[in-house]
Amino acid sequence: MIAPLPLLIAVSLALLAACSSDAGHDAAVAPPPRAVRVAPVMRGPGEPPVQATGLASSRDEAKLAFKVGGVIAAIEVREGDTVRAGQRLARIEAAEIDAAVTQAREALAKASRDLARGRKLFAEDVVTREQLDDLGTAEAVARAQFDSARFNRRYAEITAPADGRVLSRLAEPRELVQAGAPVLVVSASGSGTVLDVGLADRDALRVAVGDRAEVRFDALPGRDFPARVQEIARASDPRTGTWRCQLAVDTANAELPAFSGLIGRARIVPARSLASSRSYLPIAALVEGDQAKARLYLFDAATGTVKGVEQRVAFISGREVALDEALPDGSQVVTEGAAYLRDGEAVQVIREAAP
Repeated sequence: MIAPLPLLIAVSLALLAACSSDAGHDAAVAPPPRAVRVAPVMRGPGEPPVQATGLASSRDEAKLAFKVGGVIAAIEVREGDTVRAGQRLARIEAAEIDAAVTQAREALAKASRDLARGRKLFAEDVVTREQLDDLGTAEAVARAQFDSARFNRRYAEITAPADGRVLSRLAEPRELVQAGAPVLVVSASGSGTVLDVGLADRDALRVAVGDRAEVRFDALPGRDFPARVQEIARASDPRTGTWRCQLAVDTANAELPAFSGLIGRARIVPARSLASSRSYLPIAALVEGDQAKARLYLFDAATGTVKGVEQRVAFISGREVALDEALPDGSQVVTEGAAYLRDGEAVQVIREAAP
């Protein structure tokens, strides 16, 4: 049975009215503001910091060796041992050196007797002045040779120059070592920790003694050590072409393990870079970039909206970006959620939870 036409028209109009009512209801319900995180724009040095990598060591670190060559009789310490100033650390077989000392002593004794006899004979006009002078010269030479032999005998043993710790043991007993060949490496207690880095020429010209720095060690993640530049070489290393720079690392508030050779990464802030300043913001605030330009969103706390701007990037320092042109003081940038924003959009700032 077919419904009458007036009834069909009435039903259609009712359905259209219901649909129109639902559409109007949906339009009236606006989506909630997008949740974002913001960060303040900070001020920082006008030039990028100098980044360098090097090895840490004790400031007073010595390679100890014998004055003369010979066979090692004993090494009385091992790596990691603590030592006291003057403590004997190693010695070589002294038979040959003792024989040389004895020979020099007897030669001196003979020269002294000859000189004494010559003086008596000179007084009796038996020898000439020239002969007496020759005897005096021979005695002086014999005395110098005796002093030299005793000096070598004293350095047939290695003693600790100061209280400290043995870092390396480079030889073993019964080995034949040449004069001056390192046998032990020791560090002095309380001498401080230094980081030796190599700088390129453009960085060496920017850095000066006294510049502040920050050092991180790969073996100690999450710990930062303040430092200062204390030495800069005036000539480049012929092997690497870099300039040696030594940083004094402050470990007063965070004890550094007694290991020499830790890899450290230094961030040096040249004093001259502090003469000017730039706006710094987290690198996460950048939405997109085109060569030196980048887009970011500024948050307006008064209206709760964001404004997209394009800024020229001067340089990147770690996790921060320095802008070529300064932003107004008190500016805030969107760091999370910026990729989904539109210019003028209202947002809701997520505050960090209190610890």
